[in-house]
Amino acid sequence: MKNSSFRSLLYIPGHVEALVPKAARTEADVIILDLEDAVPQSEKENGRQRLRGATTVLRNKGKSVAVRINNDDALLEDDLSAATAAGIDYLILPKVENREFIQKVADFVHAEGCDDVSLIGLIESPVGLLNAPMIAAAHERLIALNLGTEDFCLEMGMEPEWDGLLYPSQQIVTAARAAGKIPLGYAGSIAQYHDIPAFSTTVERSAKLGFEGGFAIHPSQVSPLNVAFTPSENAVAQAQRIVAAYEKSLAEGRGAVSLDNKMIDLPIVEKAWRVLEAGSRFSDRFA
Repeated sequence: MKNSSFRSLLYIPGHVEALVPKAARTEADVIILDLEDAVPQSEKENGRQRLRGATTVLRNKGKSVAVRINNDDALLEDDLSAATAAGIDYLILPKVENREFIQKVADFVHAEGCDDVSLIGLIESPVGLLNAPMIAAAHERLIALNLGTEDFCLEMGMEPEWDGLLYPSQQIVTAARAAGKIPLGYAGSIAQYHDIPAFSTTVERSAKLGFEGGFAIHPSQVSPLNVAFTPSENAVAQAQRIVAAYEKSLAEGRGAVSLDNKMIDLPIVEKAWRVLEAGSRFSDRFA
C-alpha cells in the first residue's frame, strides 16, 4: 500500500508484537518496523520472524509499512530477505555513506522481484553528509533522504539542537531536491518526545526549510509532525487567492500581478500550486 505522504513515519521495535496494533491506531502516515537500533542483538531474528504478521495487521488498518534494516554485512541479507518476503512498501537504510550501499540494496530488491519496494536513506555521519548529493542520485529506487540527527550529532561531538543542525539540514534538503527526491527530517532531536511543545516548534520551523516530513519514536510526536507538514487552512486559502489573481492577470494579457501590495510572479504561483497540491492530499482537513 503505497502512501504518497511522508509527514510522519513512526518507529516501533520489530520484535515487540504488542506495539503493532497500537501503532496501527495512530495517525502516522508510515509505520516503521525497526530491526536496527531498537532491537537488541539477541532479538534480531525474532524481529525478522514477526515482520510478516505485523505487516498484515498494519495493512488491514490502511497503513503503509516500512522496515529499517541493519547496515551490517552479517545482518543485511537476512534483514532484506525477511523484509521483502513480508510484502512491505519501504526499506529504511541507516548509516548510508556511499552510493554502493544504495545500489547493493536496490539490486537485492530487484532480484527478489519486489519492484514496488522503495528506499529511504538515512544520512547519519559527516562522511554521509559530504556524500549526500552522490547518495541522493545513486538509484531511482531511492525516493527520500533524511538526516539522522542523533547519530550525526554524536559523531560531530555536538548537541542535536537548531543552531548546529540548521546547516546540515539545509544540505540534506538541497541534495534531495537536486536529485528529485523527498527531503525528510527536522533540525532537532527525535528523542524530544517528553517536551511536545518544544518538538512542535522544531518541526514547524523545519517545515519552512523545505522538509516534507519527519520520523517519530513515540505516538505523541505524530500529531505535531502531521500538523507541521500539512498546509494550514490559511495557507491553502492564500494559495487559492494567488493562483486566482495570477490566472485573471494572464486572461487580461498581463504577467505579474500585485496582491496585498506584493508582486506575484511565476515562482510565487508555482509555490502556491505546490501548497494546493499538498493540501489536496489531506482535503478532509479543509472539508
